[in-house]
Amino acid sequence: MSTIRQRLRILIKNLKVDIEESNKKLLLAAVVLFSLTWSLVSPFNPSSKIILPVVARAQQAQTQENSQVVFQQNLSLAANLVSASALAVLTNQSENNLSADGAQDEAEMSAANGSALVANSNPVTFISQEARTGIIIYTVQEGDTISSIAAFFGISLNTLLWANNLKETSVIRPGDQLTVLPITGVIHKIKSGDTISSIAKYYKADEKEIIAFNDLPADGTIQVGEKIVVPDGQMPAPASPKPTVAPKTYVTGPGTGKSHVFPYGQCTWYVAQKRYIPWSGNAKSWLANAKAYGLQTGSTPQAGAIIVTNESWYGHVAYVESVNGSWVTFSEMNHLGWGVKSVRTININDWKIRGYIY
Repeated sequence: MSTIRQRLRILIKNLKVDIEESNKKLLLAAVVLFSLTWSLVSPFNPSSKIILPVVARAQQAQTQENSQVVFQQNLSLAANLVSASALAVLTNQSENNLSADGAQDEAEMSAANGSALVANSNPVTFISQEARTGIIIYTVQEGDTISSIAAFFGISLNTLLWANNLKETSVIRPGDQLTVLPITGVIHKIKSGDTISSIAKYYKADEKEIIAFNDLPADGTIQVGEKIVVPDGQMPAPASPKPTVAPKTYVTGPGTGKSHVFPYGQCTWYVAQKRYIPWSGNAKSWLANAKAYGLQTGSTPQAGAIIVTNESWYGHVAYVESVNGSWVTFSEMNHLGWGVKSVRTININDWKIRGYIY
């Protein structure tokens, strides 16, 4: 029995020693691991100067079997120092983060305020999307054309031309001021005797639309001298005078007896009576012949000029009587028949016109 008890005591003692050795190794490994981890997180933290000597002392103590109490005290001290140092560092980092966050917030607010100030210092032009009801005056900018201005304001090209007494070939320059209607249509200045009915009929428009757009009384009362907008109105073309047929007689003029002799009844013969014509040839060659004789030619109609058209294989010439806006009126012969004098009016942009001799 005593032998069994003695063996049990030895076994228990050895077991305690093994447990103590295991506990010391585990605790030492935990301290070393924590220290290494902390050095990576905060390699320049002052606590490392305290932790590492303590760990070294703990390692030395672990090799001494008779210094168990000292070893445990040192480990406790190291753990306390690590905890205190970690708490101090975390607190300091937290405060720094808060300060950095605050500074960043202030910087962002300052940047935002600065951006707002910069944005407010630059003028911004807003184009109203609401429908206009009034007439405006537009100043022509560099690069503008009549068609681009009309498109920008959403009106027809003719609307802009009619409102400013322009034609498609007119030239506009930066600084010019143009009257721009709010919608496609025409401007009409009320004259004595005008009524909404007569205005609508004249411009082929709707009476109710005229009253509604101009905010007129329901009965269509208007005042002389007042300007109104006629929605979708069309400017009528000048009334073309009825062709006059003259008897087959000779026509005399400044060129009679002086010009080159052309066959009677032809368009060239007629113009040669109205103007002095020293050259010969068919009408289609007159522009080139006129330049050869030193006369000016161009594309702008003028009263007294010779108009040259391409209405036949031989060409055609006539004498310009007058110009009215976008319309040119001229007298001619051999348009309605051989030897027949007539008068007609066409648009100055008519495709048949080749040019004018001044």
